[in-house]
Amino acid sequence: MAPSHLALVTGCVVATFSAAIAVYHGLTLLKPAQKRKGLREKLPRGIYTWRRPDLVQLKEDDLWNNLTSVLRDAGLIPWICASFSCLVSPSKYILSAGFAYATPTRDVPQHSGSPERLGVFQCMNALSRTAQTADGVAVVVRVIAIQNEGQQHLALLRKIAAGPLSLISSNHCLPMFREIFFEDIVLGVFPKAGGCVDEAFGAWAENSVGDVLDMILQTLEGLVFLHDLHIAHRDMFLSNLLVQWHPESLRTMTVPISRPRVYIIDFEFAVEFPPDCPTEDRVSVGYPLCKWYPSTGYSRPAPPEVECGKPYCPFKLDVWQLGAVFTDWSFATTIPAIDEVLEDMKLSDPAMRLSANEALMKLSKLVNNMSPASLMIPPHFKFPGDP
Repeated sequence: MAPSHLALVTGCVVATFSAAIAVYHGLTLLKPAQKRKGLREKLPRGIYTWRRPDLVQLKEDDLWNNLTSVLRDAGLIPWICASFSCLVSPSKYILSAGFAYATPTRDVPQHSGSPERLGVFQCMNALSRTAQTADGVAVVVRVIAIQNEGQQHLALLRKIAAGPLSLISSNHCLPMFREIFFEDIVLGVFPKAGGCVDEAFGAWAENSVGDVLDMILQTLEGLVFLHDLHIAHRDMFLSNLLVQWHPESLRTMTVPISRPRVYIIDFEFAVEFPPDCPTEDRVSVGYPLCKWYPSTGYSRPAPPEVECGKPYCPFKLDVWQLGAVFTDWSFATTIPAIDEVLEDMKLSDPAMRLSANEALMKLSKLVNNMSPASLMIPPHFKFPGDP
């Protein structure tokens, strides 16, 4: 065979072989896309129907089971569904990454507050699920935006839960580690915290008045940070406050050396005003909801200014909501001056109601003038509706 002809044949063979490799790799790359073909059609088209999948004849677990491959491609291992809305870690122990701890007095595995219980997650709704990284760091994955819905929420998280502002010590927003994109859906990945502040009293945690006051002060500090940025949360209830651990000072009757950090979550209903917006124009109207949520479905307590349907100050709403979760439970420190501040946070007249900064200054001054040992007392409370 002539050298020129041999070179031609060799070139054809090489080209054919290269093309075959390219086709093979192309098919390999297409496999995940092919496997996911039609997956988007199985998922809700809006945030509210994702929160309430029963409205469109979908099951919570099916939603997230459909996203298993998406999470795994992002390097996350979904937690196992143990029962309805209860997830458990595939590992015996989790890595907290600094956001979840247990106290040494809780050493019974099945008890709340134990290290083993940190590997259990109770879902509040279908918008979030737990997972962990390959090295065991526990995270919460939450639906943030779908199509045009939630874009303001996403922009707000990018501003305060990521980047330089997330490093400010007075910023108590739970950090957002990363984002996961799947077609028109954006998922946020957050660290899993140790517990929720709604367990700080009236539940299993044996926290002292000093323990609870520290959580209130941190929350007010976080609110002042947000309000200084012209951001109002508008859903400042205990279920949206997380804590690294519960100190439970009453179990040991010793003043804790370390204090857990409080984190604010769920900015879905938050509003942000431009820096040049006049104070009188920084107002909201109606229930603190997104436009894609039905107003008839609002079940949270609301102050008089919200109920009347006129423009109101959303920053004073934040203070009322935080005060309401304590006074509605008849939470009391049994220290009159401190209880008076908590009551002033919930005054029906927003003009007379304390601002977040005023409440923080008054409360911190009172607490700082008391010895930590004097706050080693049980809080007084009763459940709503109890005589």
